[in-house]
Amino acid sequence: MLFMIHSHRHTIPGIPFALAAAALFGATTPLSKYLLGEISPWLLAGVLYLGAGIGLALIMLVRTSCGMVKTEASMKAVDVPWLLLVIFFGGIMGPLLLMFGLSHSSAASASLLLNLEGIATMMMAWIVFRENVDGRLILGAIAIMAGAVLLSWSE
Repeated sequence: MLFMIHSHRHTIPGIPFALAAAALFGATTPLSKYLLGEISPWLLAGVLYLGAGIGLALIMLVRTSCGMVKTEASMKAVDVPWLLLVIFFGGIMGPLLLMFGLSHSSAASASLLLNLEGIATMMMAWIVFRENVDGRLILGAIAIMAGAVLLSWSE
C-alpha cells in the first residue's frame, strides 16, 4: 500500500507546530508585500529575522526553564565557516533578496516561487550532500509542483 499509517506517536506533537510554522511562513509574503509600501526592503528583512530570533530565544528560554534536555549537537571549530556561510546567505542575503524581489513582483508570483524553494532545497540535499530521498519526499515534491502548476494555470 502506498500510503501506510505508521505508529509514530512521538512525532504527533510536532505536527501542529509544523502546520503553524507553514501558515506563518505562508502569511509572511502577502504581509511583507503590504508593508513594503511603507517600509524599505532592508528594514523589513531585518525586522522579519529579528522577530524570528526573538521567537527562537523565547522557545529556548521556555525549554530551559522547564528543564528540557538539550538535544542539539555541540559546535566544533570545523563547523564555524559553514555556520558563517549559513548566516550570510540564509540569514542576510536570502531575506534581503526576498524583500527586494517582492518589492518588484506580485505577492502571488512570489508565493508560487517560494513553493519551489522546498523542492530546490531537497534537490540540493540529494545531489550535493547525498542525502537520502525516499518515495515520500518525491511524492511530496510532485504534490508541491502540481499545486504550483494548478495555481498558476491560466487559459
